[in-house]
Amino acid sequence: MASDHLDLVQRVRALLDASAEGAGFPRTVVEPTLTEGYARVLELEAECLRLDHRIDRLTRAVAEGHEVSAGKLSALLHRRHETEQQWEDLRALLVPLRGLLATATAA
Repeated sequence: MASDHLDLVQRVRALLDASAEGAGFPRTVVEPTLTEGYARVLELEAECLRLDHRIDRLTRAVAEGHEVSAGKLSALLHRRHETEQQWEDLRALLVPLRGLLATATAA
């Protein structure tokens, strides 16, 4: 999934870079990429929520006196941070792409 994410980000950046250089695009190029981007944002948001639930369960277990590996909690927090960063970065890229869709040709 990481390579799919990177591929999507590269395609979005390529469209934005080409647009900045004056290239125009048909809606049939921009729209599917934008749709895929927002679908990916939703997947990342859902993953953040799943990680939040797992982190909550672990911290409750610690509060109840159960032994929990610090490495396990640390790894979940790290994954949560990375996933949120991907989510925020992709959303930021999609805003100008959405603007590009407004100028895309009907072809």
